[in-house]
Amino acid sequence: MVYIFLATIFYSASIIFITFASRILNTTLVAAIVNIVSAILPALVVIPVLNKVNIQDQKLALIAAIIGGILIALFGIALSKSYSLNKVAVVVPIVFGGSILISTILGSIIFKEKVSLIQGLGLSLLGVGLLIIIYSRLTGK
Repeated sequence: MVYIFLATIFYSASIIFITFASRILNTTLVAAIVNIVSAILPALVVIPVLNKVNIQDQKLALIAAIIGGILIALFGIALSKSYSLNKVAVVVPIVFGGSILISTILGSIIFKEKVSLIQGLGLSLLGVGLLIIIYSRLTGK
């Protein structure tokens, strides 16, 4: 659980810094800087470990990681642009709440993960909340 909380704290802080930067700099430049820094730091940790990994047996996982990296880069560009055009209070719940909803549904389909009744109720409430936020944004209420 410690890593879950750390990830939440780090990600929340990054949202504020990226929003600040996106409102001043070109959003594509912000996305590029964020992606470069976020690629270099883990690479410094992974490089010593690479000599111990048999990559031949893990080609499909490597391809999936590359596709994931491409999607994160596109996400960074779209997110930075969203922050420059909208309020954080609109962008964050839609993007991250929507991501939770979509990834949970896909996880249950692709990985056969089970969603409990309580989790399903929470996801339903999340979906309703997202609809309310989107409606509010579209109507200006």
